[in-house]
Amino acid sequence: MTRKTLIFSAAALALAVVLGGCGPQIDKTAAAQKPLTPQGALSLSNVVSSQLAPLVLGGADYLLLASEKRGLVLVSAEGEEKLALDGGKVERFALQQLEQDRWLIAVYDEDSAQLQLRLLDLEQGSPRIRYLAAMATTAPQVALCFSRQAERTHLFAIDENGLGQEYVVHPREQAWEFTGVRPLYFGEQVSSCTVDDHSGKLLVAQPPLGIWSLNSDAEMDEDRQVFATPAELGDGEFGGLWLDSASGNLWLTSGERVLAFNINVPGKPHFVESLADMEPVSAAVQRGSLLALEEESDRVQQFAVKLPEPAAEIQAFRGPVEIPRVRASGQTAPVQSGGDAADDPAIWVNPANPSASLILGTDKKSGLSVYKLSGELVEHFPVGRVNNVDLRPIQHGKYVAIAAASNRTDPGISLFGITGEGKVEDLGLRSLDMGDPYGLCVYRRGADLMAWVSDKDGPVQLLQIVPGEGNVDWRLQKVAELDVKSQVEGCVVDDEMQMLFFGEEDGGIWRLDIAAFLAGEAKPQLIAPVDGERLAADVEGMGLYHAGDNSYLVVSSQGNNSYALFSRDGSQFVGHFKVDINLDKSLDGSSETDGLEVSSASFGDQYPQGLLVVQDGRNRMPSQTQNFKLVSWADIAETLQLK
Repeated sequence: MTRKTLIFSAAALALAVVLGGCGPQIDKTAAAQKPLTPQGALSLSNVVSSQLAPLVLGGADYLLLASEKRGLVLVSAEGEEKLALDGGKVERFALQQLEQDRWLIAVYDEDSAQLQLRLLDLEQGSPRIRYLAAMATTAPQVALCFSRQAERTHLFAIDENGLGQEYVVHPREQAWEFTGVRPLYFGEQVSSCTVDDHSGKLLVAQPPLGIWSLNSDAEMDEDRQVFATPAELGDGEFGGLWLDSASGNLWLTSGERVLAFNINVPGKPHFVESLADMEPVSAAVQRGSLLALEEESDRVQQFAVKLPEPAAEIQAFRGPVEIPRVRASGQTAPVQSGGDAADDPAIWVNPANPSASLILGTDKKSGLSVYKLSGELVEHFPVGRVNNVDLRPIQHGKYVAIAAASNRTDPGISLFGITGEGKVEDLGLRSLDMGDPYGLCVYRRGADLMAWVSDKDGPVQLLQIVPGEGNVDWRLQKVAELDVKSQVEGCVVDDEMQMLFFGEEDGGIWRLDIAAFLAGEAKPQLIAPVDGERLAADVEGMGLYHAGDNSYLVVSSQGNNSYALFSRDGSQFVGHFKVDINLDKSLDGSSETDGLEVSSASFGDQYPQGLLVVQDGRNRMPSQTQNFKLVSWADIAETLQLK
């Protein structure tokens, strides 16, 4: 076990002990009831099983069992064997219904040390199991569970050392594939897992610590919490998690008992029964009866019990409102710095050859990076802790565009010149009378090049960038100052309308008529408040998509990992979307986005209607340092049915 895992496990154990001491306890009256005696049993032949799960095929009830001698065994609800795999030693499997009469199975085969995918379906009315794919593993897998996300199937697999992996499992021409998404760390003694797709929670049993709950979506914060502590589960081994999604009941075993929890209510179980003369390791419900299986057993015991009613919230459940998803089209190379480093992009459109345009992206721990549209790194300028970057064309003898980036190392603005050939040159730092330069956006006012720069703990300054002939004689001239109520980072200016839009991270989107403000006749207006749905705090990056009457203000809504589109003046909400996985290109989606930029220029076949570039706070598939994701505007327009 690594030092990191040991530290985490020790901290988790301490947390579980504290929670166990003060949390709700099992009803001692219920726990002291007379043990249940079986009302019947299904006798199996040479199965030696430690896991069972019910399923339906062709309208008939079946049980699937892991077999240490025969791989997988399928029996009818009456115990009649219907089929088995030839050979293999299987102790754990995951089961997911793809559609009616089609079930996906993941197993860990100890003999071959492989994760395997199988398909259970019907052939001429009879059950059959077909091979789909296999992948070698470096350690035995002790917990497997499926999740359904955005019409994709995800598999969580946790090994005996407590190292988990999330995969997307998906069909290809010849066989299914395992595409790695992210690692997960638990420590030793994990016994089982399951996923509640309604709430998007992954539940992991880890004796003696308890049952963990964490987000199953890799693009969200892990948000690991204790679902049930040892005080609710008992001192012995517990696990065998099985979720009855129709009722919202989470079933598991602990010692000689079977427990059920309301999946939406962490803490005390609402069903506790002891079983006579057995210590089950797997339990489920079928045909109104409780089924229980001992470790390495050939007998499934059946118990007549009063089952808990479906949870009220499950009965009324209508499902969450799903935000539309648009697949990523490309990505940049990862930034050099680890942790929260990538922040804000800008797009330089090469007027002579749009396909040779550039993306500028800040690494707020080290400097500014320049990328091709393919995502390849062209150059990195180690100029310090640059936060936001923006650029505009300029009439100049040497440069066709100027980029400016707020620099927090030595408070000021780093300037960069871009030549007609696409070469970026560092023009140096221009100091500011500001404590901590943060947000920045550049615009043109007639022939003048202007910039708004926010102080992280102070007002926003309006500056003029005064050109020079050489690299050293460019300067900044302060024009005005705008007082704001709280922290401002994201901003963008509509040059034609001379309108500033800026984001108050916890408040919403503000709009300011610049000319009227400079004349002393206007103050900022809050035009789109944070509401937790269309716009969820923090409000971060902003960009303007210019296409005449079909122009939009695009804003990163960090709190729900989405991107909100508003009308050009910001007054009307148009729609929102998330950037999703693109399995064809082995790209993950984006989440926790800080900065973004968008352009309506045609960049060729891949981006014919323009390009959106967003910072990705969690770079997966595989897990790497942060980067920037590229999205085709044509895909956005199609998904949101824009004009």
